[in-house]
Amino acid sequence: MELFASRGYFFCRYCGSFHFPETAPDQGVRVLAESQDPFPCPVCRTRLATAVLDGAHAVHYCQACRGVLLDREIFAAVILYRRAWATDPPAPPVPLRKEELERQVACPQCGTMLEAHPYYGPGNVVIDGCTSCDVIWLDFGELKQIVDAPGRDRGLREKSGTMSTMPDPTTTRAIGGHGEREPLDALGAAAAGIAIFTDLFS
Repeated sequence: MELFASRGYFFCRYCGSFHFPETAPDQGVRVLAESQDPFPCPVCRTRLATAVLDGAHAVHYCQACRGVLLDREIFAAVILYRRAWATDPPAPPVPLRKEELERQVACPQCGTMLEAHPYYGPGNVVIDGCTSCDVIWLDFGELKQIVDAPGRDRGLREKSGTMSTMPDPTTTRAIGGHGEREPLDALGAAAAGIAIFTDLFS
């Protein structure tokens, strides 16, 4: 099996299976139920489950490969918030896996091929996104790799005293913008930070 050391799992290219050591980090995902929508995982084709990220954000989650499908604005808010609250030392930079730019996987919601390109922020990860559905697919460990990457924005909560509270789940928008709630607006400076990522697919 091939070791993805920076993300903490093994992958078999022969049978497509994943192995996660018992020490694999928690992504902050809590599974709620099997999804009412028949969305297949773009990587392993397992039916995605309905889940909550960081206790506040509606996402779809693969219980087999542990990938996460989330709205682009939620992705930006989660990255901004987690990096601002980071207190541990940053991880050493890792090289970009260029072979991931060639991966062809379909959007679970509309079936079109996801666009793969380097993430424009820290972490040296390849992002898979759908411009039609405005969603992003994150493989296991990619979120942590982005949050742990060096950068002056890490730990800003302690430096500036902002973002002193956790997000309010009642302000969370459902994935894909199909819920009745408004976009998350409880992160203090998050609105400005989200603007940084709004051109991810433009």
